[in-house]
Amino acid sequence: MQQATRPAKRNSNAASRPEFASLLECARSLAPQLAASAQANELAGRVSSQTIDSLRQAGLLNLLKPKAFGGYEYGPAELVQIAFELGRADGSAGWCGSLAIYSHLMLSFFPQDVQQEVYASPNDITAVSYIPVNQCETREDGFLISGVWPYASNCDNAGWYIVAALAPANDGPPQLHWMLAPASQFEIDHTSWNVTGLRGTGSKSIKSKAPVFVPASHAIAFRDVVSGQVSGARIENNVMAKFRHPVVGPACLVAPVLGMAQGALDAFVANAKTRVRQAKPGLVNSVASNPMLQSRIGAASARIDAAKSLLVNSLAEAAAKVFAGKQLSQDERIAIRRNQGFAAHTAINVINDLHAHNGTAGVFADAPLQRYWRDANAAALHVSLDWEALSSMYGQNALGLEPVGSY
Repeated sequence: MQQATRPAKRNSNAASRPEFASLLECARSLAPQLAASAQANELAGRVSSQTIDSLRQAGLLNLLKPKAFGGYEYGPAELVQIAFELGRADGSAGWCGSLAIYSHLMLSFFPQDVQQEVYASPNDITAVSYIPVNQCETREDGFLISGVWPYASNCDNAGWYIVAALAPANDGPPQLHWMLAPASQFEIDHTSWNVTGLRGTGSKSIKSKAPVFVPASHAIAFRDVVSGQVSGARIENNVMAKFRHPVVGPACLVAPVLGMAQGALDAFVANAKTRVRQAKPGLVNSVASNPMLQSRIGAASARIDAAKSLLVNSLAEAAAKVFAGKQLSQDERIAIRRNQGFAAHTAINVINDLHAHNGTAGVFADAPLQRYWRDANAAALHVSLDWEALSSMYGQNALGLEPVGSY
């Protein structure tokens, strides 16, 4: 039986944990800045370093960071609320900001000395690519990897990368691992992110400059991530490592998508206040006076709020158990995954309906709603948010069958 490692050393310079309400207000106060830079980020194909610096200065990147390294150790329910506000202002900033916040929970999975190495570096933001490569050789004290990893969101702003690799095994097929290495050992293919939505996320491909040596301590078997048996979970007081990535990880993706739905509704309402429509030759009416449009706004608002409440409440209940040292049941884990899929499904339906009734002014490149529409529909294609698969998985579990999926 493996013994717990020594307690994580507390950072004597760590700031006291601010009230969550103040962090949420900070996120909301950044909205004008994020919205103003949305089109520039899209044209640049990345979220600006100034935006990331603003999130850092506001303390938002500390949300899920372990207290041992100056973090606040809030949970995934709080992440959803912060990322919702960021995505409401700009989909790409919300996506990258949410991932940057969540990456600190992922870092808690690693051994203590590895975490110390990352947090001692000037840039502790981590970008991740989950698509594995096969160019991986096992060494006595680690691995040698090389190749190209796609979809590394926010890679321009990251000091570290977590990449997936299939490590050869002596007694079976290759095993999937997460491998942590400095970003300086990779180069970014700036031509690789030519997309219709989430352009500003800079989810580009990264390529190793030369074969990268990854010490064994910097690699985690994905089977341990799934089971919750990561090295970080054996560090006393390292509570963030107790969260299971397959259950809470998708929350950082769906939260900004829900925020995009709210942003689209905000834009729709603002547009409706000034729009007119010809009722008959020589007569125009205010669009805002249309009862059907008024009802559409009310229904959209209710659907967004319902999906958000369902997601936040289930994650808050789960976090309370995890912080209390308890394990989530299979039913609880699958219900959370269902709620994530439902939130994404609801957000897309709301945005598509609003876009379809926004009028011709909504097709211009500087119209916010069309950007939310493109960004959200691109984000919802992520495999972890597949509503059909997740609702089916819930049904399988309810029927006593073996659930098929990640939970």
